[in-house]
Amino acid sequence: MSSPHPDPARPAGAGSGRRILALHLPLLAVDRQILIAQAAGDADAARHWRHGPAACHAPGPRGPMITIPNPAARAAGVRTGMTLAEARARTAGDILLAPADPRGDRRALAWLADLADRFSPAVGLDGDQGLLLDITGVAHLFRGEAGLIARAGTLIRGRGFSLTAAIAPTPLAASALARARAHVQAHVQAYPPADATVVVAHDRAGPDETRAALARLVGPLPPEMISLDGERLRRVAEGLARLGIRRVDALDALPRSSVAERFGPGLLDLLDRLYDRAPDPLHPRRPSAPVEVRISWAEPIGRAEDIAAATAALVDDLVADLGAAGLGARRLALSVHLVDGRLQRAELGLALASREPRHMMRLLAERLDRIDPGLGIEVMVLAAPVVQPLADLDRSLPGLGQAPLSAGTGSAAVAALIDRIDARLGNGRVRAVRIEAGVMPETAIRLIPAAIAPQRVVRIDDGPHRVTAPRPARLLARPEPALVVAALPDDPPARLRWRGRLHRVHLADGPERLTGPWWESPGAPAEARDYYRVETEDGLRLWVFRSRGSAGLVLDGDGAADDAAAADDWFVHGIFA
Repeated sequence: MSSPHPDPARPAGAGSGRRILALHLPLLAVDRQILIAQAAGDADAARHWRHGPAACHAPGPRGPMITIPNPAARAAGVRTGMTLAEARARTAGDILLAPADPRGDRRALAWLADLADRFSPAVGLDGDQGLLLDITGVAHLFRGEAGLIARAGTLIRGRGFSLTAAIAPTPLAASALARARAHVQAHVQAYPPADATVVVAHDRAGPDETRAALARLVGPLPPEMISLDGERLRRVAEGLARLGIRRVDALDALPRSSVAERFGPGLLDLLDRLYDRAPDPLHPRRPSAPVEVRISWAEPIGRAEDIAAATAALVDDLVADLGAAGLGARRLALSVHLVDGRLQRAELGLALASREPRHMMRLLAERLDRIDPGLGIEVMVLAAPVVQPLADLDRSLPGLGQAPLSAGTGSAAVAALIDRIDARLGNGRVRAVRIEAGVMPETAIRLIPAAIAPQRVVRIDDGPHRVTAPRPARLLARPEPALVVAALPDDPPARLRWRGRLHRVHLADGPERLTGPWWESPGAPAEARDYYRVETEDGLRLWVFRSRGSAGLVLDGDGAADDAAAADDWFVHGIFA
């Protein structure tokens, strides 16, 4: 049930035992045009893209040029790099053309990579037309490599894409074999490709057998097939062809010093990676979770009871792996892969690192009723993408069965409550205060999701700017302007009008000078504020400030305001309890 987590960066070498599955989509752009035409209800265009001459084009040095022809256009002599005029001449003007959409192709490939996550925890992109999957140790979950390839082919071809596949000990070898298979089928006009899988030995073969099978399959390949950099390899292949070298095995038989001197050491590096003599890492498109477990079924499940039981089994396996590594999960990610290719995800944050199965299951249960199994679920994956070291749990002490020994009973209970509310209402609904290195009150604190807040009590006097005077219980979202009357320019307010009401000040304390960061306004004076705590005759206690440069309002001899010119220089910023 729990699958070993392959290390995509593990060095390769003879006998490394790695199994890499390459899925090559030779007609990705053409297949997308068929799907676009079908979505638009244009059956004639879809039929022409499938059976008639058609191609995608992009700007080139001689004007628009063909980037990828479909099999019918290739049969008529249309080739990549041809101008549109040449393509029309080869097809008597019957060719259907569409602008290439590399961005849309990349989005489609990324979508297919998400679907392929059900087969491997390490899925990488193979250029712009393929995927690489590290299937080391996971094939048994799909009844062997043949079952895995069959399900991957059904999934991708069922989405409308043609496919060739290969399994080899290294990513480069698997990619080269899959692309070579597509190249061969392009010349026999198979659409979509059939019987398109190349397997180097089998997953139980020994190192010598695997090495011999690899050499037998990659040896006949043309040299330009061993890299995605087709233009550079094409020039190298042309130079090799002038020497009569048209196969990889013939190239590998040449003296290494001569090859390096004439074609550079990069070609030797490619050969070593191809033959599994040098490290050839697979680079996943997203970082692999530190701990991940999965379960798959030959027959899909769909009942709520089965989904809950499978989730409980995944939680037990995840907790076991976390315990073995001395880790606790701060985030959980449950991925549900459906038979029809859809993917449903649920992510949860934990306020305290945990590997308590009851707590995890209680949180996940809040999300299980939102899963729509549709036609059935074939793979479920539970991962802990964010972890941290966690001490052993002491279950003998009452109340500490769900918390590390370093956490008190109270903090563990609060963390569990935060997790449950977040699971029910949605991630990030419970907020915590984080002290920032800011001087001005509105920048000194920030609300962040409680699940990612530091695991300690936050005090208002934390940080480099410790306050020296009381702060209001309620800080307004933004300072609100007030009309203030003061006896002298530097005196506290005597009267203030705020929110349409006039308040007479009974008591006042201040000022407290706060100066903003000078680096935010280079060449200009930093913002400065004089804060006062005032209490009005009706008992309202306010936190007000005067911005720098305000002269206040000066009373004339009759006690009336002389001028209201500086009214907007005073603001109310908070309310004391």
